[in-house]
Amino acid sequence: MTKGAKLSMLMISFTFLLMAAFMSGMIKSEHWEISNIVIDAEFKRVNSEQIRITVAANKQRSFFKLNANEIRDNLLQIPWVKEVSVNKKWPDTLRIRLKEHKAVAVWNEVKLLNSNGDIFEVDSLEDLSSLPHFNSKTANSKIVWNKYMRFNDIIKNIGFDIVSCEISTIGSWNLVLNNGINLIVGSDYQDAKLVRLAETWESLLKTNETLPSYIDLRYTNGYAVKWQKVYKKINNSDNTKLEFTKIQEYGNTNG
Repeated sequence: MTKGAKLSMLMISFTFLLMAAFMSGMIKSEHWEISNIVIDAEFKRVNSEQIRITVAANKQRSFFKLNANEIRDNLLQIPWVKEVSVNKKWPDTLRIRLKEHKAVAVWNEVKLLNSNGDIFEVDSLEDLSSLPHFNSKTANSKIVWNKYMRFNDIIKNIGFDIVSCEISTIGSWNLVLNNGINLIVGSDYQDAKLVRLAETWESLLKTNETLPSYIDLRYTNGYAVKWQKVYKKINNSDNTKLEFTKIQEYGNTNG
């Protein structure tokens, strides 16, 4: 008999012995309880106590009767949990690998977006106000996130970041930058319009002593700029001030 055949016969014999032990009651559930939990996690938003409480809520303790998939489903209900794998390791160990969501944006003021563009919910957004805010009437969060990353990469070329985005049902985008400028991008040729702004930014700033208030990019060959308000005293004897605003067209805005 070959070595492989002997090994096969040994495994078959072991299986029969195990089955016989079960049938005879030699192996009882209380003799083979899970007593050790090994957790592999980052523990940034989720803590080990949450995991242990969730596992302990399962009534089954037997290595043979405990349902690993049920434990996994329960762990996925913990806020901030993105992915979980649960495996039993003979004779008394439960191994849990857990990944947390990495929040990258606030979605419609009540939910969050992770780095894959997936929407998820947590108990509180209190410490997340510094994240970009997306107010979107479209459900395709992955497309929104991918566009945001492209747009923000372009805006970084003029030294700023996008802090909020308003997206309409037809895909029209309004952006607010961290310097307070409002960019009206529209729904067509969005990347090209932002690139044009970045390429003409330095020359645009030379035309006025303040930063723009908003820039309307919804033109074929140019854009319109509204400059921030400038206050000037008109009488040295009092504090009366006049308020000036200026609308400027940059490029051929007639298309």
